[in-house]
Amino acid sequence: MKILKKIVNIILVLIICICSYKIVDKVMEYKKADNVYEKIRIEKEELKNSYINNEDDTEKDGRGNIFIDNEDYRGWLNVENTNIDYPVLQSYDNQYYLDKDINREYLMSGSIFMNYLNDGFNDENTVLFGHNMRNGTMFAQLRKYKDRDFFYGNNNINIELSNGETLKYEVFSVYVTDVEDNYIQTKFDNANEYKEFLDRIKNKSIYENEIELSEDDKIITLSTCSFEFNDARLVVHGKLIKN
Repeated sequence: MKILKKIVNIILVLIICICSYKIVDKVMEYKKADNVYEKIRIEKEELKNSYINNEDDTEKDGRGNIFIDNEDYRGWLNVENTNIDYPVLQSYDNQYYLDKDINREYLMSGSIFMNYLNDGFNDENTVLFGHNMRNGTMFAQLRKYKDRDFFYGNNNINIELSNGETLKYEVFSVYVTDVEDNYIQTKFDNANEYKEFLDRIKNKSIYENEIELSEDDKIITLSTCSFEFNDARLVVHGKLIKN
């Protein structure tokens, strides 16, 4: 009986040690991600200020006031009144940046990345993906749009391009769906097909709005995992209102 009790105690101690290790490891990964993105934000601002303060045009690199040393860089995403403030990357598929940072090194939280089928921000529907991290980072705060006051609070989506141009999008739809829903379609055969797509994603919204949509509009789609059911996705759409 004493031997059995010792074995049980040893097992319990091992379980506690393993759980403690996993918790510490997770916290360290979160900290690592915070450090990576804080560093790149600081570098971004320094580059921007340097560009603005440089009066000699011959010394400018010709690539605008934000230049990230990664050929996959497509722009900088900021969602007003959230902590979503990240570079946008794009690779040859939609898997590469799931677990890599802007330096192409392993990072549990990965990066915000563009659908590999997109032609920059030139398509009718530009789709960006990001993890819904349990510490509230990456695309976790997209859930704020599920709150009525926040949805109607003009919390716009902004994209700052390398040339200094800013694309501003007004959010018109938020909903939870599944992975079978083709809300990530980027190109359409004709205007009617695209207009039907716009009507469908607008009608799916949790909240109604008065934003008019036409086949001449361009939109942005932000997508992240959600936890209402297996393979749930939280989706936010915005209409381009300034470029």
